[in-house]
This record gives sequence, structure tokens and C-alpha cells, in this order.
Amino acid sequence: MSRISAISLLLITSLVLAAAACGSDSEATSGASPPSTVAPAAAPPALPTSPPAAPALAPSGGTTFSVSLQDPGGSGSYIFDPSDLTFSVGDTVTFVLTAENEFHTFTVDDLGIDESVDARTTIEVTFTFDTAGTFEIICVPHQALGMVGTITVQ
Repeated sequence: MSRISAISLLLITSLVLAAAACGSDSEATSGASPPSTVAPAAAPPALPTSPPAAPALAPSGGTTFSVSLQDPGGSGSYIFDPSDLTFSVGDTVTFVLTAENEFHTFTVDDLGIDESVDARTTIEVTFTFDTAGTFEIICVPHQALGMVGTITVQ
């Protein structure tokens, strides 16, 4: 028998055996013992459904910080959540700003920040703090209704 014929015969035999091993799930017709079962892997932990309130490291080496611009339906209460933020001089922060049901702004006049956020949208703005101090955050259309906060840079 030539070498090619022997290799071909071995290949065909391997394929037939593989097909026979995968061909039937029925124990009655195959006489084989049931396949061993492997315990399912544990489910991954549930992801949070709302943005985290605490800062997390961003891929760029800065910090990502989520701020919710809230206007609870019909309550007349307008707030930044959180409303008091603290950073260090030199920090680069990417703010993830999410507006609930109305248009809002995230305005810090003394730092030159003035971002508009449409209802039910999220935007990102990156800022590097280079001056120490306490700065007022306002929502221009809702400032008179108490939508104010502070950024403290140490």
C-alpha cells in the first residue's frame, strides 16, 4: 500500500469515527453512557444601571466623573447629583453629563465651562483644573430654582 493510500485510509477512518461519536443523542439506540456534564460558569456580576457617582480612572489617565442633571417630574426640584465636587490642581476630568427630562446647562463661568445638555441625552466634556479655588456650577435656566453646586479645586 502506498504512503498516500495509507494516509487517506487513516483520514477516512478518523472522519467516520468522529461522525459516529457526534451522531446520536439517544441513549437507547447508541447504548452509550450519557455524556458527562460540566457545571455552567457562574453568571458575571450585574452591571450597575445608573452611572457611578464616584470617579473612576479613564483610559486617558484622567478621571471620568458622572453628573446627573435632575428634574424629577413635576416636583419643581432641580439638582445636580452630586452637587459638590472636589478635585486637585492638575486633575484632568471628563464629566459625563446626563439630563433627565428637560434641557439643562453645566456652567462654571469662572472656569469657562458652559455646556448644554438636551433632555434625555448624555454628553462628555473634558477639563483640566489648573487653578485652586471654589467655583459655582449653575444650570442657567434653573439657577433661580436652586440648581446650583460647587467645584472645589485644592
